Amino acid sequence: MKALPIFARTFLLLLGALLVALALGIALLLTMPPRRPADIPLSEVVALLSSELPSTNDRLTVSDSSERPACPEGHRQDPFMRMRLARWLGVAEDQVSYCNGMRMPGLGPGSAFHRRPAGPDRAAVFEPAATDEAGTEPAVPPAARRPPPMRDAMPPGDDGFPANAPLFGNFVAATRKADGHWRSVVHRMPGPLPSVARQVGLLFLCGAVAMLPLAWWFSRALSAPISRFAQAADRLGSHPGAAPLDRSGPAELARAADSFNTMQARINRLLDERTRTIGAIAHDLRTPLARLSFRLQALPAEARDKASADIDEMSRMIAAALDFLHGQSQPGPRDRLDFASLVESAVGDLADTGQDVMLTAAEPAVLLGDPLALRRAVSNLIDNALKYAGSARLQLYRDNGNVVLEVDDDGPGIDAARENELFLPFARGDESRNRDTGGIGLGLSVAHGVVLDHGGSLRLHNRSEGGLRALMTLPCLPADQGALA
Repeated sequence: MKALPIFARTFLLLLGALLVALALGIALLLTMPPRRPADIPLSEVVALLSSELPSTNDRLTVSDSSERPACPEGHRQDPFMRMRLARWLGVAEDQVSYCNGMRMPGLGPGSAFHRRPAGPDRAAVFEPAATDEAGTEPAVPPAARRPPPMRDAMPPGDDGFPANAPLFGNFVAATRKADGHWRSVVHRMPGPLPSVARQVGLLFLCGAVAMLPLAWWFSRALSAPISRFAQAADRLGSHPGAAPLDRSGPAELARAADSFNTMQARINRLLDERTRTIGAIAHDLRTPLARLSFRLQALPAEARDKASADIDEMSRMIAAALDFLHGQSQPGPRDRLDFASLVESAVGDLADTGQDVMLTAAEPAVLLGDPLALRRAVSNLIDNALKYAGSARLQLYRDNGNVVLEVDDDGPGIDAARENELFLPFARGDESRNRDTGGIGLGLSVAHGVVLDHGGSLRLHNRSEGGLRALMTLPCLPADQGALA
């Protein structure tokens, strides 16, 4: 099945996110509780005011006081509701108080009411009274505020409202008892925000649960091929002969993998051609060198000795170059090996020849590697210390899943700017090419190539107390997998 391009994957992810967001919005609208004022039956308020019963409604609070309750902030006396409440309780209006916290046209707080007298063709009704500039109700004689003569027992509902019409909004209803105390019923509407916030939080959680797997899959599918591409690019510098990059992931990355594999093949071809060319030149030079050795016999003794020394040096250089090319082109097999034992063996062999070599500490460490190549790398580092300082001190320890080998000497050190240059073939720390130090500049290059081929690193830096330290770091197996059979 052909993989989707990055553009298509990104488009599908955004489309999925948009659909989830729309679904959350629709779910919020469908599941949100209705935003309407909670209603309280008038009969329930009357029952609480006319008795000593406690409130069974958590929105109603009943209390008794010796003083007439004042209207809370934001509430105003509602004459119309006070009249209705007085009729239900069967008391005079001045024995009842009703403070309304809900604004309604002509009936809410901030409105003052007066009774419009009954006419021959209309009944007496309440209408908003005129207010002065301060917004207060002008003084009206008590007699004018009294209803006109009506039936002695006007039942609730004759004023044009249902008998048990619900009460809306926040209000404070109170009546004066026979003992002079005032009994109050306070209603506070529950705020809708907490329930809405919980609903939004729950829907957000559901949306996150729905989107996280899709986002994780998209990120994983996009980042995995890029990570493999980056690892292959890093591996190309240390191991050009590695397997080609797998063509997986989006179409764009598949094309990039094809280009990378083509580039790797070209680099490998160039390296092979270089290796064969240098090998052929080095091999062919042996024949004229052999002929020169025979012809030296006719020269005087002094000239013959100098020429022989030059020919011997050229022969060693050719042999070293051939060995270097052989090691680069034909890596050995990888086996589980004890690196500490390998280092101890290399140090012991040099110490037996009278060299000043000492291994001060060695922790066991098992890794996968080419034993011959690794031994050659360790020996080259020790030889480098012996050539320039006459002694070498080694220390081996584990550090965060790696094994670290330190090779210290008391030599002159190096120029810090030439650290990377010294790892190049035929580069030497002694630029004078003095024969006393020996070598042709392949020791560090060979060691560096072996370490990189094993996924490690090799660094050189001057010690603060003087001398040079070569730091070899190699990945090793975990402790629970490091036991050799």
